[in-house]
Amino acid sequence: MLFVVLFNSPEDKSIGPVLVPLYEHPQQISFRGLHATDDSVVVVGGSDGVFGFSTNAGEQWVFQTLPQASECQFRSVWAHNDSSFIAVSTGTPSCIFFTADSGRNWSRVFEDTVKSTFFDGIQFINDTLGYIYGDPVDGYFKLLRTTDGGKSWNEVQGPEAIDGEVSFAASGSAIALGNNILSIVTGGTVSRLHVTMDWLQGDGWVASPIEMLQGLPSQGAFAHYWSTDKLFIVGGDYIRDQDILNTSIVMDLSTGKVDESTIKKLQQLPYTSDVSGDGQFIYFTGTQGMFFLDSALKSMDTTAMHSLVFSGKYVFSSGPKGRIGRIFNGTQKELRKLKAKLD
Repeated sequence: MLFVVLFNSPEDKSIGPVLVPLYEHPQQISFRGLHATDDSVVVVGGSDGVFGFSTNAGEQWVFQTLPQASECQFRSVWAHNDSSFIAVSTGTPSCIFFTADSGRNWSRVFEDTVKSTFFDGIQFINDTLGYIYGDPVDGYFKLLRTTDGGKSWNEVQGPEAIDGEVSFAASGSAIALGNNILSIVTGGTVSRLHVTMDWLQGDGWVASPIEMLQGLPSQGAFAHYWSTDKLFIVGGDYIRDQDILNTSIVMDLSTGKVDESTIKKLQQLPYTSDVSGDGQFIYFTGTQGMFFLDSALKSMDTTAMHSLVFSGKYVFSSGPKGRIGRIFNGTQKELRKLKAKLD
């Protein structure tokens, strides 16, 4: 009798998730702005007025410093397609820039010189309707609305704020869209979840308390992510970034109740500036590195990153010191081919 034993080649062995470095900017720009419109187009925004984009899933990049914007911090960015981009600057003045030709020409489509204006995030509902929000001014979170894809913006009344309630632009993910709900998470003196289902007008906001670390200007909810069945809210204290006390809350969307079993798995999660998922794992990032949730919380990489975004196929990341990366799940052979492209 003939026995044939088949062995899997090491090249076919599945590995991941692992962080694959895609690029490191020579100026060590801090990249907090990050968006992927599909599996090819990715944009990043950073300090010193730097904006970058890739049209092949992060394998090659084009960077520029926007004209007359070298002092800007682009903590929120958006890509409609491979040529129409938006870059949002925090600080004074707070500006919005738009390009329709892959950055060859930029237009400053909005400017606010009020010192208290500080933009925290951008979220589009579709190709034309979108919102940018910022810290409270005169008791309400700043809220801008566009109906032409970002070529012009008008102020509408945002959610009402409690004294000392703020939001964070650590990753741009304090504003999100999920389950037909437009949502904002906050921190500072109080941490709350603001939601509206009237995202056509940006009206009718309702607030609920978030039971996580809060009370100080450096504490609260920094980001959130709507998965198919859960809402993940993360944060903590960016000053005491190693602390693991009350850094996350998870809601079960089928019941509307706190998911205690998942929260228990996240008990060792330190300060987290962003959260995202790919349908298989939930990913977390912050100054202490990157983690993913499987049957338990696992460390993926010790590299500090600020932001995460899911493209539909890939999860991209960006962070300090000019870092941009992509989370890889696949075989040794596929990883080797990817790294060969990047060399």
